[in-house]
Amino acid sequence: MVERSGSRNRLALGMFGANCTGGLGASTAPEQWVASWDNNAALARAIDEAGFEFNLPIARWRGFGGATNHNNEAFDTFTWAAGILAVTERLRVFSTVHVTLINPVVVAKQGATLDHIGNCRWGLNVVCGWYEKEFGMFGVDLGGRDRRYELGEEWLAVLERAWSSEAPFDHAGEFFTLTAVVSEPKPVQRPRPPIVNAGRSGAGRAFAVRNADVLLTPVVDADDIGAAARDIASLRREAEALGRRIQVYTPVYVICRKTRREAEAFHHYYAVERADAAAVETMIRGRDLDRGLPEAKVRQLRMRFAGGQGSYPIVGDPDDVAAKMQRLSDAGFDGLAMGSENYLAAFPFFRAEVMPRLERLGLRSPA
Repeated sequence: MVERSGSRNRLALGMFGANCTGGLGASTAPEQWVASWDNNAALARAIDEAGFEFNLPIARWRGFGGATNHNNEAFDTFTWAAGILAVTERLRVFSTVHVTLINPVVVAKQGATLDHIGNCRWGLNVVCGWYEKEFGMFGVDLGGRDRRYELGEEWLAVLERAWSSEAPFDHAGEFFTLTAVVSEPKPVQRPRPPIVNAGRSGAGRAFAVRNADVLLTPVVDADDIGAAARDIASLRREAEALGRRIQVYTPVYVICRKTRREAEAFHHYYAVERADAAAVETMIRGRDLDRGLPEAKVRQLRMRFAGGQGSYPIVGDPDDVAAKMQRLSDAGFDGLAMGSENYLAAFPFFRAEVMPRLERLGLRSPA
């Protein structure tokens, strides 16, 4: 991943969720993203050429219902990553794995294969899971939230040992009993490819601080970036206490138009008038995110989920968008994982108008 200190770019940029139809947006608008392979390949080439750092997929096994059955069409993130690595040259490409579904020895082999295909450009996003209907398809009981992260801790320990051990090893744990484990070839990246985690609960964030290289964490209150800055500082202190460095990224969705008025009008149309309300409710209630919130905050939360699965909204003209990205960087975020109403259609304007502004602000260097 890009290091904040001494890096070529102060603010890393990547696309998030492009492997799923709809991407981050749960909207019935006809402009919505269609995740065909041709679209994914074209987007990957475009962001690679523009100097984006990463492409991060969502692991989705079933949709969220509603009029669009949001994210029901989703490419598997391991085979998707192989294809994206093959059509790009510099872009880091992640796979996203649900640790409750896939054995770590399988992922050790898959990940090493991808790291060889990409020649050190592959990484892993580790997810412990929350959508119970999804896991019911596999006969898996997610159990309590803390329990999922206990499983994730053991899962990662097995994965890292498979990537590092030159001799067969046995493992007898609470969740896995494995005999004479071997995994060849090893990844090209040493000691391991980078790990991302997006834990939100106390247990999830502690898991990320102990294990991840990048924590993907949301801006909880869009009206209080100061709270996000304090949160990031706390996370860095926790990591430093363990002798670790952790980068902090946040998911955003970007609606950029020539004028602020045009961008705000489209945002209201896309994320309010044409919101897939049933899918939005499934995502919010499945994680108990609306509990105890005043009605005004619940409305804002629904808009954010319709626009970008709870991501921070960056809406406006190119100057507005660049200024809001600078504000997030100043708060301490090292990178932005971006969604859009239509990644491929929106990207040329973003590249032509916003990227030069980010360069002038000192956040990016020319590609």
